[in-house]
Amino acid sequence: MLRFSSTALTQLPTDALVVDIHCIAGEPTEAMRRCAAAFADLMPAYQHFFDSGDIRPGEVLVVPPTTERPTALFLAPSRVHPQSELRTRDFKTLSKAILDETLRRGFHSLAFLPFEVGRGMDAIEIRRELLYSFARSPELELIYLPQNNDSDPTGRVSIFTDGGAEKEGGKGGYGVVLRFGDHHKELSGGFQQTTVDRMELMAAVVGLEALKRPCRVRLHSDSRYLVDTVNTGLLFRRASAKWKGKRSRAVDLWERFLKQYLKHDIEVIWIKGHSGIKDNDRCDQLAGEARQSTSLAIDDGFRSQQARSQQARSQQPRSQQAQRKTEPVVATARVAPPPTNAVATSVGKPKKSGDPCRACGHPLEKRIPKKHKANAAYHFAWYLFCTNCKRFYHVEEAKIAAGEGHKTL
Repeated sequence: MLRFSSTALTQLPTDALVVDIHCIAGEPTEAMRRCAAAFADLMPAYQHFFDSGDIRPGEVLVVPPTTERPTALFLAPSRVHPQSELRTRDFKTLSKAILDETLRRGFHSLAFLPFEVGRGMDAIEIRRELLYSFARSPELELIYLPQNNDSDPTGRVSIFTDGGAEKEGGKGGYGVVLRFGDHHKELSGGFQQTTVDRMELMAAVVGLEALKRPCRVRLHSDSRYLVDTVNTGLLFRRASAKWKGKRSRAVDLWERFLKQYLKHDIEVIWIKGHSGIKDNDRCDQLAGEARQSTSLAIDDGFRSQQARSQQARSQQPRSQQAQRKTEPVVATARVAPPPTNAVATSVGKPKKSGDPCRACGHPLEKRIPKKHKANAAYHFAWYLFCTNCKRFYHVEEAKIAAGEGHKTL
């Protein structure tokens, strides 16, 4: 959704460029100066709008593209004059106007020069409101053009992260590798009870919080949960909704991540795990070692999440709790209809090939996993698979602890 670029404005591959302007003539904004240096027709267009009395806060003015300038210019009046206060309400209105104009014209990408910071909103609040507004259209590519040129590698940091847990609610750990020029640093930690997703996210949070000043960051992770939540805008939609909804998990960690995301210029990049990337493999090793440590910390966020879940279950009527205990787990959505000759759904967990699937009653087959995660405390030699509804079941009999030999079928 968001990426950073130091490409020259005349060579920037984008449909439109947003330029912060004032409503009154006078000293131009830094964005206007940068844009005017690249495009000679900017100042005449601004003067035309000013003389016509068309410049009003919150209303976007469009300078159409030309043969010499294929990029459209969105003149965005954020405040009346440099000394006036930039209010959150006014900036939300302006952001919505920019988004509406972008979608109305069928644009797919939009570049931003930094807005001028003065009274009212600071740079972090401005970026937060832009992300919250444009997260409603996650397919739109946002390109942020920082004030500092990035041709000099000074200030750019590469972070690799990984995390894992033995099971949901079991021991877990994370590993981080940071690289800054010739400098290298490793971080890790383990917890008594946690989840895989929390450890993947914890690794990213710890890595970013280790930075001592705002930096350009490339954050690498093999977690689709982390990468997709950020790059599809889901993080910003949930944050703008104040984390309401049943699917908002690990809110404590996401709030810490978002704070760092707004502070630094971060690009989140997905990489394939266990594919020979040295720093990613090292993170996996650090996470495994931390998980096996004898001094494991307490994941307070996970405990709070478990306590809320138990409280929610205890508040349900006893009739619903009793019904949930006696009824089999039957999926009612995204499951293929059972065949006409299907056997009755089994209440107990399947244990061998031929047992009926608990969801659709179809006979199960034994399958052998293609690979196992490195440094895992245990894995399964085989599992049961339903060819009808695509569900799979792990069986305790097939469980192998680390260091044991393989169990045969």
